[in-house]
Amino acid sequence: MPELPETTVISQDVAALAAGREVLRAEVFRPDVTNVEMQEFPRRLVGRKLLGTGRRGKIIVLDFGDVVGIVHLVISGRVLRLPEWQEPDRMNTAVLEFDGGLVLAFTRLWLGYFDLYEFGEEENHPLISRLGPDPFSEEFTVDYLTRAFGRKANIKGLLLDQSVVAGLGNIYVDEVLFAAGVHPTRRANTLTPEETKKVHAATRDILSRAIDLRGTTFDSYHDAFGETGQYQHQLQVFTREGEPCPRCGTTIEKTRVAGRGTHACPTCQPL
Repeated sequence: MPELPETTVISQDVAALAAGREVLRAEVFRPDVTNVEMQEFPRRLVGRKLLGTGRRGKIIVLDFGDVVGIVHLVISGRVLRLPEWQEPDRMNTAVLEFDGGLVLAFTRLWLGYFDLYEFGEEENHPLISRLGPDPFSEEFTVDYLTRAFGRKANIKGLLLDQSVVAGLGNIYVDEVLFAAGVHPTRRANTLTPEETKKVHAATRDILSRAIDLRGTTFDSYHDAFGETGQYQHQLQVFTREGEPCPRCGTTIEKTRVAGRGTHACPTCQPL
């Protein structure tokens, strides 16, 4: 699933391609791709300009003025530039044509969606309304994390909870906890103030570097220009089970924590 860095990159790419352009045509493949009637989808968008893009957690936000598009790519969704108009199908589930011959396909949305809201109403979206602070927001402070970590839940499960921190997923939680020297199964309320500071700093640092390198590609993720990310070459523990830890040489272990495959160094991240 595209996490915060990948969603940020795609959002920025869509802005670079389409901001300021008018929608000439818009269609979706199936009714469950969007929250409005299929015939309502083009009626809401055609004739409007894309004013800008943004991100809320792992959700792409498209600003069409009085209408806001909410795009969730879920597991393997992508945004692709097509050479010409193509009717939506099972792969290119929603297609928008902009002036100047630009055609963007929002692919594989049978697990995601392209919802439309009136401006301001997007805050009522069931995922957005439950999001915790963005890691780059003023609200995401060490004091906030200290309060959030006052639970007996394991630290990995807590960081994966979008109501605690918006945008983190399996890849970056493993990398953050390794950088902070915290084992993924540690109870959050056992972290010391220094460890909490390390988690906070590592979260911002790793996400920033992943954005700079345009995300992490293992399988399906590509940016809107069709290019792969490069952060996979910087990963310290994720997908590196059986390999030596880059810090101490201990074999990296893979377990399941919070229902997810989890990678950690038992020496650098002691229980």
